[in-house]
Amino acid sequence: MGSADLMKTAGYLREQRKAGSDALSLAKTAQVGMGSRFGSVAFIAVFRMAFGVPLDVLQRAQAWHGFDFGGYMISDAEFTELLRPWISAHSE
Repeated sequence: MGSADLMKTAGYLREQRKAGSDALSLAKTAQVGMGSRFGSVAFIAVFRMAFGVPLDVLQRAQAWHGFDFGGYMISDAEFTELLRPWISAHSE
């Protein structure tokens, strides 16, 4: 996946956030939209581009059980709360 594709996805996620999507919806949108190109690196890149989430927060968020990247898993509530400062606070 090239940087142009990542930027396009990031832009779409910003639009969806403005339309009222929460962190879970945005993650699922990215996951479905990117299909087989979606992985932990793509998630981190897109959410960093779209919302300016710090890298350490995204590294923790990639453990969301909905991604099934393996290893330790966090719940929907933990994922949402972790990303809330960057998703909710910027929902212009």
